[in-house]
Amino acid sequence: MMKIAITGHTNIEKTKNVFNTDSEKYNQAVLMAIMDEIETFLFNYIKDKDINNDITLISGMARGIDEIFALIAIKNNFNLILCIPNSIKWHKNRSYSRGSRVQAIFYDKILRYKNITEIHEIKKDYKNNSFWCANMARNQAMVDLSDIVFSYKSYDSTGTDDCIKRAKESKKYFGNIPKIESFLDDF
Repeated sequence: MMKIAITGHTNIEKTKNVFNTDSEKYNQAVLMAIMDEIETFLFNYIKDKDINNDITLISGMARGIDEIFALIAIKNNFNLILCIPNSIKWHKNRSYSRGSRVQAIFYDKILRYKNITEIHEIKKDYKNNSFWCANMARNQAMVDLSDIVFSYKSYDSTGTDDCIKRAKESKKYFGNIPKIESFLDDF
């Protein structure tokens, strides 16, 4: 079994240069386009590596790319691991960050998914380390639990950059999906 994590932006609309003032819902065209990109990449990766769909996806439960990965797991009946900063209650009801929702919009739907194999509530002191916030500790937990980490990054993002850095340090980082085609040519 292969465990695959992803890191990426909460503001998926920005990745496609679409202005969205309502962080409580997605621009549907952007959501579907990115979901299709990630899903197409994932199935090509599975096929190339001859994994036979024996995978578990890992989601950090943030709005955007993390949430899309969880929705892909649900759509394709894959196992799912959730890594949640602090606790479900805290993260689900968390205040907005810079005026925008940062936790998954479909939080309850994802939590009801029948193939969740693990839920990790990650505290700032994860593995006796002192992270400056639970989100960064969550990034480390996702890397620790995964066999490989992909990213979906098109602009600077502190959380995404942190998770990529941690994945690179662990030698688990595969690459960035929007630019992955050229990266795959090297294999």
